[in-house]
Amino acid sequence: MTKRHALAMAGATSLLFALASPLVSASDSLVDANIKLIEPGETVQVSRIPDGIFLRTVNDPDDIVWQRLPEYRAHLVMAPPVHESVDLRYDYEDEGKDVYFTVARTSDRFYVRLRWHDATADTVTASDRFRDGAAVQFAIGDEETSYIMGNGPEMPVNIWYWRSDNGTVQSLAAGGPGSTTLLDQQPVSGGSLYVPDEDPEANQWVLVMSRPIASEGDYQVSFDRKTVPISFALWQGHKDQRDGLKSASEDWIMVDLSAE
Repeated sequence: MTKRHALAMAGATSLLFALASPLVSASDSLVDANIKLIEPGETVQVSRIPDGIFLRTVNDPDDIVWQRLPEYRAHLVMAPPVHESVDLRYDYEDEGKDVYFTVARTSDRFYVRLRWHDATADTVTASDRFRDGAAVQFAIGDEETSYIMGNGPEMPVNIWYWRSDNGTVQSLAAGGPGSTTLLDQQPVSGGSLYVPDEDPEANQWVLVMSRPIASEGDYQVSFDRKTVPISFALWQGHKDQRDGLKSASEDWIMVDLSAE
């Protein structure tokens, strides 16, 4: 390594730490009330990972870089039942759950990191068992798009969907409930980790999903704009959640993409 390269690396590291929030452990921050609750309609700024700072693997959920970036909290509620089959299984007493999230980018890649409490790791789907899952939804257009999976082919959404059984992430599109479609181009990838604790209530999933900033193909969200609407969904297998039975955002959160 040349002296110039070493200095550049040191400078990038210093910049990352200067932008960072205080270091907290994953287990502590799950219950840390100081993590800001982001209400629907509010805006968060994307964190910038300087060039020269690299994750150990492209989607490493446990890389130290995540401890140096701001993390936010969003409260999810039971998604409205949009079909009779969902209504039959709907738990009207479910209080919802929190998801902890970080949004970040490099010069050429966009990242979303999620953490959430889950006492059991459900990775099998059978007649009486269902897998865990998570999704990040982006409006292709602006916040006028319905956060309930878009509203028609003119105002669709792009969904990054992670499934726990094989750890894969799929890029989907939808123009309303029941219209979810697997896209031809699959530029999104992910990495996940289930972290057990002595107290099962402190167990958690940690998930990173990412995609190149520039991406070809229909219905892939563009990050070449000032803001992008984003929302989240979680499925917990031990609660028999699947399809439209899930915890979800109540509206869009806006991500400011202007960080330099």
